[in-house]
Amino acid sequence: MLLHDARRANMKKVQSMAEVSNTLSKLHDTWRTSENANTAIFSAYLDPRPEVVLEEVPNASSKNLWALIRIIAILDVDSEDTPMTCYYKFAKEPQFAKSQKVYMESPAVGVRIVAKTENFGMQYSAAFVLCRLVTADDGRLPSQIAFSTRSGQTYEDVGKQSFVDVHYTTRIDSGDQDRFMAACVPSLHHDYDKYANLIEFVEFYRMMGVEHFTFYNTSVTEEVSRVLAHYESEGLATVLHWQLPARYLYERNLRYNGIFAAMNDCLYRSTMVGGYKYVINTDLDEFIVPRKHLNFHDMMDFLDPPTEEIVYSSFMLRNMFFYLMHEDSPVPQNPPDIPKLSLHTKTTRLARINPAYDRSKYIARGQEIVEMGNHRVWQTKKYSLILRSSYGEKMVDPEIAGSQHYRYCEVNELVCWLRDTVIDNTAHRYTSELGARVSAVLKKILPNSTA
Repeated sequence: MLLHDARRANMKKVQSMAEVSNTLSKLHDTWRTSENANTAIFSAYLDPRPEVVLEEVPNASSKNLWALIRIIAILDVDSEDTPMTCYYKFAKEPQFAKSQKVYMESPAVGVRIVAKTENFGMQYSAAFVLCRLVTADDGRLPSQIAFSTRSGQTYEDVGKQSFVDVHYTTRIDSGDQDRFMAACVPSLHHDYDKYANLIEFVEFYRMMGVEHFTFYNTSVTEEVSRVLAHYESEGLATVLHWQLPARYLYERNLRYNGIFAAMNDCLYRSTMVGGYKYVINTDLDEFIVPRKHLNFHDMMDFLDPPTEEIVYSSFMLRNMFFYLMHEDSPVPQNPPDIPKLSLHTKTTRLARINPAYDRSKYIARGQEIVEMGNHRVWQTKKYSLILRSSYGEKMVDPEIAGSQHYRYCEVNELVCWLRDTVIDNTAHRYTSELGARVSAVLKKILPNSTA
Protein backbone atom coordinates (compact mmCIF):
# COMPACT_ATOMS: atom_id res chain seq x y z
CA MET A 1 0.00 0.00 0.00
CA LEU A 2 1.36 3.42 -0.93
CA LEU A 3 1.95 5.92 1.87
CA HIS A 4 -0.79 8.26 0.63
CA ASP A 5 -3.31 5.40 0.54
CA ALA A 6 -2.29 4.22 4.01
CA ARG A 7 -2.72 7.73 5.37
CA ARG A 8 -6.21 8.03 3.95
CA ALA A 9 -7.18 4.62 5.29
CA ASN A 10 -6.11 5.59 8.81
CA MET A 11 -7.39 9.16 8.98
CA LYS A 12 -10.57 8.33 10.90
CA LYS A 13 -8.53 6.75 13.70
CA VAL A 14 -6.09 9.67 13.70
CA GLN A 15 -8.97 12.14 13.88
CA SER A 16 -10.36 10.35 16.91
CA MET A 17 -6.98 10.35 18.65
CA ALA A 18 -6.41 14.02 17.79
CA GLU A 19 -9.62 15.09 19.48
CA VAL A 20 -8.46 13.53 22.74
CA SER A 21 -4.70 14.12 22.68
CA ASN A 22 -4.75 17.75 21.65
CA THR A 23 -7.27 18.62 24.35
CA LEU A 24 -5.27 17.03 27.15
CA SER A 25 -1.63 17.20 26.08
CA LYS A 26 -1.11 20.89 26.72
CA LEU A 27 -1.79 20.15 30.38
CA HIS A 28 0.53 17.15 30.42
CA ASP A 29 3.53 18.38 28.41
CA THR A 30 6.39 18.93 30.82
CA TRP A 31 9.99 17.78 31.07
CA ARG A 32 10.31 14.18 32.23
CA THR A 33 13.44 12.15 32.87
CA SER A 34 13.91 8.57 31.77
CA GLU A 35 15.75 5.74 33.45
CA ASN A 36 18.92 7.09 31.84
CA ALA A 37 20.14 10.12 33.80
CA ASN A 38 21.37 11.81 30.61
CA THR A 39 18.05 11.92 28.77
CA ALA A 40 14.84 13.92 29.12
CA ILE A 41 11.60 13.92 27.13
CA PHE A 42 9.09 16.75 26.64
CA SER A 43 6.57 16.00 23.90
CA ALA A 44 5.80 13.85 20.87
CA TYR A 45 4.08 14.50 17.53
CA LEU A 46 2.70 12.40 14.72
CA ASP A 47 4.68 13.18 11.55
CA PRO A 48 2.76 11.75 8.57
CA ARG A 49 4.58 13.62 5.78
CA PRO A 50 5.47 11.00 3.13
CA GLU A 51 8.65 12.82 2.09
CA VAL A 52 9.90 12.77 5.69
CA VAL A 53 8.92 9.15 6.32
CA LEU A 54 10.66 7.95 3.14
CA GLU A 55 13.74 10.04 3.90
CA GLU A 56 14.12 8.24 7.23
CA VAL A 57 12.82 4.80 6.18
CA PRO A 58 13.33 4.34 2.41
CA ASN A 59 11.41 1.03 2.37
CA ALA A 60 8.49 2.40 4.40
CA SER A 61 5.91 1.51 1.75
CA SER A 62 6.81 -2.17 1.81
CA LYS A 63 6.58 -2.15 5.61
CA ASN A 64 3.19 -0.39 5.59
CA LEU A 65 4.77 2.41 7.64
CA TRP A 66 2.92 5.61 6.79
CA ALA A 67 3.92 7.89 9.70
CA LEU A 68 6.55 8.49 12.36
CA ILE A 69 6.23 9.70 15.93
CA ARG A 70 8.74 12.49 16.53
CA ILE A 71 9.82 12.87 20.16
CA ILE A 72 11.25 16.18 21.40
CA ALA A 73 14.06 15.29 23.82
CA ILE A 74 17.40 16.33 25.28
CA LEU A 75 20.28 13.88 24.90
CA ASP A 76 24.02 13.73 25.20
CA VAL A 77 25.45 14.93 21.87
CA ASP A 78 27.21 11.58 21.45
CA SER A 79 23.88 9.70 21.49
CA GLU A 80 23.18 9.96 17.77
CA ASP A 81 24.49 6.46 17.07
CA THR A 82 23.11 4.91 20.25
CA PRO A 83 20.37 2.32 19.55
CA MET A 84 17.11 3.37 21.18
CA THR A 85 13.90 1.49 21.84
CA CYS A 86 10.49 3.14 21.64
CA TYR A 87 7.83 2.09 24.14
CA TYR A 88 4.16 2.63 23.36
CA LYS A 89 1.18 2.79 25.68
CA PHE A 90 -2.37 2.23 24.43
CA ALA A 91 -5.55 3.44 26.06
CA LYS A 92 -7.94 0.70 27.13
CA GLU A 93 -11.49 0.63 25.89
CA PRO A 94 -13.74 -0.23 28.86
CA GLN A 95 -15.71 -2.98 27.12
CA PHE A 96 -12.50 -4.87 26.24
CA ALA A 97 -10.28 -3.80 29.13
CA LYS A 98 -9.24 -7.29 30.22
CA SER A 99 -8.11 -8.57 26.84
CA GLN A 100 -6.62 -5.52 25.16
CA LYS A 101 -2.88 -5.07 24.84
CA VAL A 102 -1.77 -1.81 26.44
CA TYR A 103 2.02 -1.89 25.94
CA MET A 104 4.37 -2.47 23.00
CA GLU A 105 7.97 -1.79 22.02
CA SER A 106 9.82 -1.28 18.74
CA PRO A 107 13.38 -0.27 17.79
CA ALA A 108 13.66 3.47 17.17
CA VAL A 109 14.22 4.64 13.61
CA GLY A 110 17.03 6.82 14.90
CA VAL A 111 18.21 9.84 16.86
CA ARG A 112 18.79 13.22 15.22
CA ILE A 113 20.69 15.91 17.13
CA VAL A 114 19.00 19.27 16.51
CA ALA A 115 20.86 22.39 15.33
CA LYS A 116 24.18 20.64 15.88
CA THR A 117 26.17 23.48 14.30
CA GLU A 118 24.69 25.97 16.80
CA ASN A 119 25.41 23.80 19.85
CA PHE A 120 28.86 25.34 20.42
CA GLY A 121 30.42 22.28 22.03
CA MET A 122 27.85 21.79 24.81
CA GLN A 123 27.56 18.31 26.31
CA TYR A 124 23.78 18.10 25.81
CA SER A 125 21.55 19.06 22.92
CA ALA A 126 17.97 19.06 21.82
CA ALA A 127 17.24 15.95 19.77
CA PHE A 128 14.54 14.14 17.84
CA VAL A 129 13.98 10.50 18.72
CA LEU A 130 12.13 9.04 15.73
CA CYS A 131 9.77 6.13 16.35
CA ARG A 132 7.60 4.09 14.01
CA LEU A 133 3.87 4.56 14.31
CA VAL A 134 2.73 1.13 15.46
CA THR A 135 -0.79 -0.18 15.96
CA ALA A 136 -2.20 -2.74 18.35
CA ASP A 137 -3.64 -5.97 16.96
CA ASP A 138 -7.10 -4.43 17.03
CA GLY A 139 -5.96 -1.31 15.14
CA ARG A 140 -5.69 1.09 18.07
CA LEU A 141 -3.06 3.83 17.91
CA PRO A 142 -0.74 4.54 20.88
CA SER A 143 -1.78 7.32 23.23
CA GLN A 144 1.61 7.75 24.93
CA ILE A 145 5.25 7.07 24.15
CA ALA A 146 8.64 6.83 25.84
CA PHE A 147 12.13 5.77 24.79
CA SER A 148 15.10 4.04 26.36
CA THR A 149 18.60 2.84 25.55
CA ARG A 150 17.47 -0.58 26.76
CA SER A 151 15.14 -3.03 25.05
CA GLY A 152 12.90 -5.65 26.59
CA GLN A 153 11.77 -3.52 29.52
CA THR A 154 8.43 -3.80 31.24
CA TYR A 155 6.10 -0.84 31.68
CA GLU A 156 7.25 -0.64 35.31
CA ASP A 157 10.91 -0.65 34.21
CA VAL A 158 10.40 2.28 31.86
CA GLY A 159 8.38 4.13 34.47
CA LYS A 160 5.00 5.81 34.23
CA GLN A 161 6.60 9.26 34.52
CA SER A 162 8.75 8.69 31.41
CA PHE A 163 5.76 8.64 29.03
CA VAL A 164 4.42 11.69 27.18
CA ASP A 165 1.19 12.06 25.24
CA VAL A 166 1.35 11.74 21.46
CA HIS A 167 -0.04 14.81 19.68
CA TYR A 168 -2.05 13.57 16.72
CA THR A 169 -2.79 15.73 13.73
CA THR A 170 -5.12 15.79 10.78
CA ARG A 171 -3.08 18.60 9.17
CA ILE A 172 -1.46 16.31 6.64
CA ASP A 173 -0.55 18.52 3.69
CA SER A 174 0.40 22.14 3.05
CA GLY A 175 -3.13 22.82 1.85
CA ASP A 176 -4.49 21.81 5.27
CA GLN A 177 -2.92 24.81 6.97
CA ASP A 178 -5.99 27.03 7.25
CA ARG A 179 -4.56 29.53 9.74
CA PHE A 180 -2.09 32.25 8.82
CA MET A 181 0.80 32.63 11.27
CA ALA A 182 2.01 31.65 14.74
CA ALA A 183 4.98 32.94 16.74
CA CYS A 184 7.47 30.87 18.72
CA VAL A 185 9.14 32.61 21.66
CA PRO A 186 12.10 30.89 23.39
CA SER A 187 11.94 30.34 27.12
CA LEU A 188 11.37 33.14 29.61
CA HIS A 189 13.89 32.65 32.40
CA HIS A 190 15.85 34.27 35.24
CA ASP A 191 12.67 35.93 36.58
CA TYR A 192 11.92 37.76 33.35
CA ASP A 193 10.28 41.04 34.43
CA LYS A 194 9.80 43.28 31.37
CA TYR A 195 6.01 43.13 31.28
CA ALA A 196 5.54 46.31 29.21
CA ASN A 197 8.04 45.06 26.61
CA LEU A 198 6.19 41.75 26.48
CA ILE A 199 2.90 43.52 25.79
CA GLU A 200 4.55 45.71 23.13
CA PHE A 201 5.91 42.56 21.48
CA VAL A 202 2.59 40.70 21.44
CA GLU A 203 0.51 43.68 20.32
CA PHE A 204 2.92 44.60 17.52
CA TYR A 205 2.93 41.09 16.12
CA ARG A 206 -0.85 40.91 16.42
CA MET A 207 -1.03 44.10 14.35
CA MET A 208 1.18 42.40 11.76
CA GLY A 209 -1.11 39.36 11.53
CA VAL A 210 0.25 36.81 14.03
CA GLU A 211 -2.69 34.87 15.45
CA HIS A 212 -1.12 32.77 18.19
CA PHE A 213 1.96 32.81 20.44
CA THR A 214 3.66 29.93 22.23
CA PHE A 215 5.70 30.80 25.33
CA TYR A 216 7.95 28.52 27.37
CA ASN A 217 7.90 29.67 30.99
CA THR A 218 10.83 28.84 33.27
CA SER A 219 10.66 31.77 35.69
CA VAL A 220 8.93 35.15 35.43
CA THR A 221 7.73 37.85 37.82
CA GLU A 222 4.14 38.13 39.03
CA GLU A 223 3.44 40.98 36.58
CA VAL A 224 4.69 38.99 33.59
CA SER A 225 2.72 35.97 34.78
CA ARG A 226 -0.44 38.08 34.74
CA VAL A 227 0.31 39.27 31.20
CA LEU A 228 0.79 35.69 30.01
CA ALA A 229 -2.39 34.57 31.77
CA HIS A 230 -4.30 37.41 30.08
CA TYR A 231 -3.24 36.38 26.58
CA GLU A 232 -3.83 32.72 27.37
CA SER A 233 -7.36 33.48 28.60
CA GLU A 234 -8.02 35.36 25.35
CA GLY A 235 -7.03 32.27 23.35
CA LEU A 236 -4.04 34.11 21.87
CA ALA A 237 -1.26 32.24 23.66
CA THR A 238 -0.18 28.83 24.85
CA VAL A 239 2.05 29.01 27.93
CA LEU A 240 4.00 25.83 28.67
CA HIS A 241 5.83 24.97 31.87
CA TRP A 242 9.53 24.74 30.95
CA GLN A 243 11.39 23.54 34.02
CA LEU A 244 14.44 21.61 32.84
CA PRO A 245 15.95 18.88 35.02
CA ALA A 246 18.68 20.23 37.30
CA ARG A 247 21.50 18.54 35.42
CA TYR A 248 21.07 20.90 32.47
CA LEU A 249 22.95 24.13 33.16
CA TYR A 250 22.29 27.35 31.24
CA GLU A 251 25.12 27.96 28.72
CA ARG A 252 27.40 25.55 30.60
CA ASN A 253 26.29 22.20 29.19
CA LEU A 254 23.08 23.15 27.30
CA ARG A 255 22.41 26.09 24.97
CA TYR A 256 20.10 28.84 26.18
CA ASN A 257 17.82 26.88 28.47
CA GLY A 258 16.98 24.28 25.84
CA ILE A 259 16.19 26.82 23.12
CA PHE A 260 16.31 24.34 20.24
CA ALA A 261 13.94 21.92 21.95
CA ALA A 262 11.49 24.78 22.52
CA MET A 263 11.73 26.03 18.94
CA ASN A 264 11.09 22.64 17.41
CA ASP A 265 8.35 21.75 19.84
CA CYS A 266 6.70 25.02 18.81
CA LEU A 267 7.19 24.24 15.11
CA TYR A 268 5.31 20.94 15.37
CA ARG A 269 2.77 22.24 17.88
CA SER A 270 1.91 25.23 15.67
CA THR A 271 1.98 23.42 12.33
CA MET A 272 0.83 19.86 12.88
CA VAL A 273 -1.69 20.59 15.63
CA GLY A 274 -2.46 24.29 15.27
CA GLY A 275 -2.72 24.33 11.49
CA TYR A 276 -0.70 27.51 10.94
CA LYS A 277 0.81 28.01 7.49
CA TYR A 278 3.68 30.19 8.69
CA VAL A 279 5.74 30.06 11.87
CA ILE A 280 8.08 32.80 13.02
CA ASN A 281 10.92 32.32 15.45
CA THR A 282 11.88 35.48 17.31
CA ASP A 283 13.03 36.80 20.67
CA LEU A 284 11.17 39.42 22.69
CA ASP A 285 13.61 42.17 21.69
CA GLU A 286 13.31 41.45 17.95
CA PHE A 287 10.61 42.95 15.74
CA ILE A 288 10.19 41.94 12.10
CA VAL A 289 9.14 45.25 10.55
CA PRO A 290 7.80 45.47 6.98
CA ARG A 291 9.15 48.42 5.02
CA LYS A 292 7.14 48.22 1.80
CA HIS A 293 3.95 46.58 3.08
CA LEU A 294 1.47 47.34 5.81
CA ASN A 295 1.51 43.93 7.51
CA PHE A 296 2.62 40.32 7.18
CA HIS A 297 -0.39 39.32 5.08
CA ASP A 298 0.58 41.83 2.39
CA MET A 299 4.28 41.06 2.75
CA MET A 300 3.87 37.29 2.42
CA ASP A 301 1.57 37.71 -0.60
CA PHE A 302 4.55 39.47 -2.18
CA LEU A 303 7.30 37.13 -0.94
CA ASP A 304 5.36 33.87 -1.25
CA PRO A 305 2.65 34.41 -3.88
CA PRO A 306 0.05 31.65 -4.18
CA THR A 307 1.15 29.21 -6.90
CA GLU A 308 0.74 25.52 -7.52
CA GLU A 309 4.44 24.96 -6.85
CA ILE A 310 6.06 25.85 -3.53
CA VAL A 311 9.58 27.17 -4.08
CA TYR A 312 10.72 28.50 -0.70
CA SER A 313 10.35 26.97 2.74
CA SER A 314 11.68 29.96 4.70
CA PHE A 315 12.17 33.69 4.33
CA MET A 316 15.30 35.12 5.94
CA LEU A 317 15.14 38.56 7.62
CA ARG A 318 18.52 40.20 8.21
CA ASN A 319 19.37 41.63 11.64
CA MET A 320 19.37 45.41 12.23
CA PHE A 321 20.76 46.58 15.59
CA PHE A 322 19.06 49.42 17.45
CA TYR A 323 21.28 49.85 20.51
CA LEU A 324 19.47 50.93 23.67
CA MET A 325 22.43 53.08 24.81
CA HIS A 326 21.63 55.72 22.20
CA GLU A 327 19.42 58.69 23.05
CA ASP A 328 15.69 58.46 22.61
CA SER A 329 14.08 59.84 19.49
CA PRO A 330 13.10 63.53 19.79
CA VAL A 331 9.81 62.73 18.04
CA PRO A 332 7.14 62.69 20.79
CA GLN A 333 4.89 59.70 21.21
CA ASN A 334 1.25 60.32 20.39
CA PRO A 335 -0.65 60.34 22.65
CA PRO A 336 2.07 61.41 25.11
CA ASP A 337 0.80 59.36 28.07
CA ILE A 338 1.27 55.94 26.44
CA PRO A 339 4.00 53.63 27.78
CA LYS A 340 7.51 54.07 26.42
CA LEU A 341 7.82 51.91 23.30
CA SER A 342 11.15 50.60 22.02
CA LEU A 343 9.79 50.81 18.48
CA HIS A 344 9.17 54.54 18.89
CA THR A 345 11.93 55.79 21.18
CA LYS A 346 14.91 53.93 19.72
CA THR A 347 15.54 55.06 16.15
CA THR A 348 19.36 55.12 16.00
CA ARG A 349 20.27 52.07 13.95
CA LEU A 350 23.64 50.56 13.19
CA ALA A 351 24.36 51.49 9.58
CA ARG A 352 25.73 48.03 8.82
CA ILE A 353 23.02 45.42 8.43
CA ASN A 354 24.21 41.98 9.49
CA PRO A 355 24.71 39.47 6.69
CA ALA A 356 22.37 36.51 6.30
CA TYR A 357 22.60 33.89 9.09
CA ASP A 358 24.33 36.36 11.44
CA ARG A 359 21.59 36.88 14.06
CA SER A 360 18.99 36.59 11.30
CA LYS A 361 15.39 35.64 11.97
CA TYR A 362 13.03 33.94 9.57
CA ILE A 363 9.47 33.16 8.66
CA ALA A 364 9.00 29.46 7.88
CA ARG A 365 6.39 27.47 6.00
CA GLY A 366 5.90 24.95 8.78
CA GLN A 367 4.77 21.97 6.67
CA GLU A 368 8.01 22.10 4.69
CA ILE A 369 10.31 22.32 7.73
CA VAL A 370 11.86 19.38 9.58
CA GLU A 371 14.37 21.12 11.86
CA MET A 372 14.57 24.73 13.03
CA GLY A 373 17.61 26.58 14.36
CA ASN A 374 17.92 29.97 15.99
CA HIS A 375 19.10 31.93 12.97
CA ARG A 376 18.21 29.59 10.12
CA VAL A 377 16.29 26.48 9.13
CA TRP A 378 18.57 23.45 9.23
CA GLN A 379 16.48 20.85 7.43
CA THR A 380 13.48 20.90 5.12
CA LYS A 381 11.57 18.01 3.67
CA LYS A 382 12.52 16.91 0.17
CA TYR A 383 10.22 17.98 -2.64
CA SER A 384 11.87 15.36 -4.86
CA LEU A 385 13.22 12.22 -3.25
CA ILE A 386 14.57 11.04 -6.60
CA LEU A 387 16.60 14.21 -7.16
CA ARG A 388 17.26 14.62 -3.41
CA SER A 389 16.11 18.22 -3.75
CA SER A 390 15.09 20.33 -0.76
CA TYR A 391 13.08 23.53 -0.63
CA GLY A 392 15.06 26.74 -0.80
CA GLU A 393 15.22 29.76 1.47
CA LYS A 394 14.64 33.29 0.26
CA MET A 395 16.88 36.11 1.45
CA VAL A 396 14.54 39.05 1.97
CA ASP A 397 15.89 42.37 0.71
CA PRO A 398 16.34 44.73 3.71
CA GLU A 399 14.38 47.29 1.71
CA ILE A 400 11.39 44.94 2.03
CA ALA A 401 11.72 43.99 5.71
CA GLY A 402 14.26 43.33 8.44
CA SER A 403 14.54 42.06 11.99
CA GLN A 404 14.89 45.17 14.16
CA HIS A 405 16.86 44.14 17.24
CA TYR A 406 16.58 46.36 20.34
CA ARG A 407 19.34 45.49 22.79
CA TYR A 408 22.46 46.67 24.54
CA CYS A 409 25.81 46.47 22.79
CA GLU A 410 26.78 42.83 22.26
CA VAL A 411 30.52 43.55 22.64
CA ASN A 412 32.59 46.20 24.44
CA GLU A 413 30.38 49.30 24.56
CA LEU A 414 33.18 51.57 23.31
CA VAL A 415 33.29 49.52 20.11
CA CYS A 416 29.57 50.10 19.60
CA TRP A 417 29.89 53.85 20.14
CA LEU A 418 32.44 53.97 17.32
CA ARG A 419 30.21 52.20 14.82
CA ASP A 420 28.47 54.22 12.12
CA THR A 421 24.75 54.79 12.68
CA VAL A 422 21.73 56.13 10.82
CA ILE A 423 18.32 57.36 11.97
CA ASP A 424 15.60 54.88 11.06
CA ASN A 425 12.00 55.88 11.80
CA THR A 426 10.40 53.05 9.83
CA ALA A 427 8.46 51.70 12.80
CA HIS A 428 6.90 55.07 13.66
CA ARG A 429 4.01 54.43 11.29
CA TYR A 430 2.83 51.73 13.71
CA THR A 431 3.51 53.28 17.10
CA SER A 432 0.40 55.43 17.53
CA GLU A 433 -1.92 52.42 17.26
CA LEU A 434 0.57 50.22 19.08
CA GLY A 435 0.80 52.62 22.02
CA ALA A 436 -2.97 52.71 22.38
CA ARG A 437 -3.14 48.91 22.35
CA VAL A 438 -0.38 48.56 24.95
CA SER A 439 -2.08 51.14 27.18
CA ALA A 440 -5.40 49.32 26.96
CA VAL A 441 -3.85 45.99 28.00
CA LEU A 442 -1.93 47.57 30.88
CA LYS A 443 -5.02 49.34 32.20
CA LYS A 444 -6.98 46.11 32.08
CA ILE A 445 -4.57 43.76 33.82
CA LEU A 446 -2.07 46.04 35.63
CA PRO A 447 -4.00 49.23 36.37
CA ASN A 448 -1.43 50.47 38.90
CA SER A 449 1.51 50.00 36.54
CA THR A 450 4.02 52.84 36.20
CA ALA A 451 5.38 51.60 32.85
